[in-house]
Amino acid sequence: MPKARRRSAHRSERFEEMALPEELLVALEEQGLVRAFEIQEAILPDALAGRDVLARAETGSGKTLAFALALTARFRGRRAHRRRPLGVVLVPTRELAVQVVDTLHPFARAVGIRAQLVSGGMNIDKQAEALARGVEIIVATPGRLLDLAERGDLMLDRVESTVIDEADHMADLGFLPDVATILQAVPMGTQKMLFSATLDGKVEEIVDRFLVDPVSHETAPVAAAVRTMHHHVLAIAPSAKREITARLAARRGRTLLFTRTQLGAERVAQELVEVGVAAAALHGAKQQGLRTNVLAGFRQGAFPVLVATDVAARGLHIDDVTMVVHVDPAEDVKEYVHRSGRTARAGAEGTVVTLALPHQTGATRRIVDEAAAEVAWDEAPDADVDVIAALGGRRPSGEPVDDPAATKYKGAPRKLDLSRADGANARRAAERRLNEELRAGWDEGDATATPRRGAGRGRGRPARGSGGSTRRAGHGPRRRGKGTR
Repeated sequence: MPKARRRSAHRSERFEEMALPEELLVALEEQGLVRAFEIQEAILPDALAGRDVLARAETGSGKTLAFALALTARFRGRRAHRRRPLGVVLVPTRELAVQVVDTLHPFARAVGIRAQLVSGGMNIDKQAEALARGVEIIVATPGRLLDLAERGDLMLDRVESTVIDEADHMADLGFLPDVATILQAVPMGTQKMLFSATLDGKVEEIVDRFLVDPVSHETAPVAAAVRTMHHHVLAIAPSAKREITARLAARRGRTLLFTRTQLGAERVAQELVEVGVAAAALHGAKQQGLRTNVLAGFRQGAFPVLVATDVAARGLHIDDVTMVVHVDPAEDVKEYVHRSGRTARAGAEGTVVTLALPHQTGATRRIVDEAAAEVAWDEAPDADVDVIAALGGRRPSGEPVDDPAATKYKGAPRKLDLSRADGANARRAAERRLNEELRAGWDEGDATATPRRGAGRGRGRPARGSGGSTRRAGHGPRRRGKGTR
């Protein structure tokens, strides 16, 4: 990879001191945004000048606003031809695409241009119709963009600026071949900008092939050592995991819980609803409309707890998330950094808690050390230890609440089939409690006794090695494949 020029960031300055159109300054002021964050001040001069940019900054540092301002300032007052946008933003997930479009819209309106979401899981014909009318900026997932291009509904020969957001995550998900195909269709020599919290070797091929003399900006090391983020690891007993999770979720404030699997996310959300904590699950197996609905409700504060797989770990910005709980510990340092980065965003205070079972403590210690996080370690054999209360944990009411996923929220799709939701219900709760009683009975039995062959199965108890209490305490299978997102 050619060595990119590096420019050091200066002290943060006011947006009004930058070369931004008056319309954008008014839109920024209306949102209460007056002074640029470090990454915005660093990259905006180069982005506005049409330079190729590589930008690395901690999550929540304001990357999305930076390229949104650059694109809308550049295309101010322009009109795109039918099916031929001027700017393309590539993102890895539908949720991030929605968020980027939401960020773009007020600035696009201010300068008289249009931004369009182009994402899978939504009606492709309606997206094609919008492109046929002409839009200046599209925010797209790679697969859907290629689908529209193959249909002849989208052409990239007039693109002047291309943004690749979360470039390392694109690589992790195997999207780089699609990204390369898209960039091959974009005129060479036009502006390319890559943004990510981490930029590693997997992105080098894209940089080598498509960027010209890029300027590199780094505002923070790749670590979770954000000044306003407080890290805790609780070494817990398997039998206490469910109760500790419930008490942390019942705290005051907006809380985001991460699990390893889709099944784990649904199960934890259902358990919380049953004990009186309004929580909903978000994962890749949900119908897109339901995912959008759940995110809309959580953003609006309609319910305080979101339980998610790593589909929510990258790029999503939700205001006022004051605690992230790794119900299942992260499997590597990048996953830990991105999950944790959903809190303590833009200088706000935030707390990160990891629940580590005995067999997970060694790997967890290695990961937080690699993340350069200053961590407080505590033993939590049960939910009554002082550290749970110190973290704001409270005993939930124990009375079931309405499932938040079964409510339609403002901003959700108009046609939303809530009947397809897989929320909590009495039958599943009864089955789960029966299974837990049977497993608990097995755990409390004489561990030294040799059971008769098949005895446990005959009475409905799991045989040894068949996924008993250790599997339950871990909230789902140990390993996670790509399909769990």
